[in-house]
Amino acid sequence: MEKERLFSRKLSAGRRTYFFDVKKGRDGSTYLVITEQTEDKRNRLMVFKDRLEDFVSALQEAVGKMREA
Repeated sequence: MEKERLFSRKLSAGRRTYFFDVKKGRDGSTYLVITEQTEDKRNRLMVFKDRLEDFVSALQEAVGKMREA
């Protein structure tokens, strides 16, 4: 059974492109893959459903600090 893509969004940002993909794994688990792609490199970050709330909370906190700065 292949991984199923549930959602995909592409965001172009200058020389970088970001992809946000929600996938369902072979075992039925759901996870988010954030990919940053440049001309010569690709970085991926995977966030699993059981840690999503903690991830979103930390991201919101970081964004808040950026806005204050």
